[in-house]
Amino acid sequence: MKINKHILIKTGLVILLVIYLTALYSSDNARNIPMDQIAQSMEKDQAIIALNKETRADLKRYYQTEERDIDGFFFYKASSPMAVEEICIMKAKDRAQAQILLENAQAHLSSQKNVFEGYGTDQMALLNNAAVGKKGNYVYYMCGADAHSWQHAFLSLI
Repeated sequence: MKINKHILIKTGLVILLVIYLTALYSSDNARNIPMDQIAQSMEKDQAIIALNKETRADLKRYYQTEERDIDGFFFYKASSPMAVEEICIMKAKDRAQAQILLENAQAHLSSQKNVFEGYGTDQMALLNNAAVGKKGNYVYYMCGADAHSWQHAFLSLI
């Protein structure tokens, strides 16, 4: 009887561990949605389309990323160099590349903070509330008054 209790407790703990590890592993998974579909959905937001659509040259300039090295991108940025509003979503070919893209996005945020530190109080407030992250093979950088709603809309797509 005593042995059965120990086996039952150990079995229960193993089951909980498996459930926890499964939830942890699957929390970073994302559906494989084409970038065209993501763009179409995100462009319904008037605040996004009020920004300038950026090119692959801008992607390389701001994120040190070549378009040919990734599976697609969605990039809009404010036209004024004094504005920090920006949304960039990049789809990596694999998780290792997604980690590199995330580091590039974090470096871009850090660079923006260095530029505006000390004199751009409105911009610094937006930068301090920017959303930068990775989900599956997708990496996102979102900065602006609507950054968290953009993040929610994007994450609900994938």
